[in-house]
Amino acid sequence: MTDQQITVSRIGAEIPGVEGDPRLKAIYAAIVDRMKEVVREFEITQDELHVAGDFLNRLGQAGFCRSLVDVALAMTSVDATALVANGTRPNLEGPFHFSGSKIYPDGDLFEGKTPPADVPVLTLSGRVTDAATGAAIPDAVLDFWQADHDGHYDRVDHALYGRVPVDGDGRYRLRTTLPKDYSDHDHDPIGELFRAMGRHNRRCAHIHAKVWLGDRCLLTTQLFIADNPYLDSDYVEGAVSPDLTISPQPVPGRENELEASFDFAVQTA
Repeated sequence: MTDQQITVSRIGAEIPGVEGDPRLKAIYAAIVDRMKEVVREFEITQDELHVAGDFLNRLGQAGFCRSLVDVALAMTSVDATALVANGTRPNLEGPFHFSGSKIYPDGDLFEGKTPPADVPVLTLSGRVTDAATGAAIPDAVLDFWQADHDGHYDRVDHALYGRVPVDGDGRYRLRTTLPKDYSDHDHDPIGELFRAMGRHNRRCAHIHAKVWLGDRCLLTTQLFIADNPYLDSDYVEGAVSPDLTISPQPVPGRENELEASFDFAVQTA
């Protein structure tokens, strides 16, 4: 009996009277087959397999299995399953979204307050349109959240989180801060894995966005800041792309203020 026949017979063995999920069985069999190819190619020892198993135990106990799956595979899933014909490319949601953020009709996440002098202010504007027709979507609401100028998310008061409605022509205006890149796995098993591979665990500076139409989320994506030092090495595989990169420019006559534009094209069907 060949190794392939052994694989098929063992994975395909079923409990009498239990049908099982055929999609799950097919995915499991495919994953095991590909992992066996890796074991053969690199002649991985049992001791090395046990090191991997112990790492996965630590990863699960720390609550970061989902995060590592997202880091490695989320964007592959997005690109394989999203319907984005002529539309804005989706991106992963990440772990920091807050569904209860406030509505800011004027788009000013500073709530009319003057930010400290060392905080770079970004005004982002553009339109929300139907990807199929190019028509404005006047009832859309943009849902933004991001890290601050020091690379921190406010998960208590949710500063720099907010929902911004568009106007009758689908236009929006967001006043926020220019986000900074950050590392969020310095002290967990994901950071441990990256250090073992000689990789950093920093995310390129970015702004998260969702587009809502009523209670339907039409798009989840991220906008990346041009010239950030981690633009070409964001640790989330495949997240950054040129079509999602904005280039903030200085506002003439206004110190420490920048402006950029981005148009969202979404599928409404």
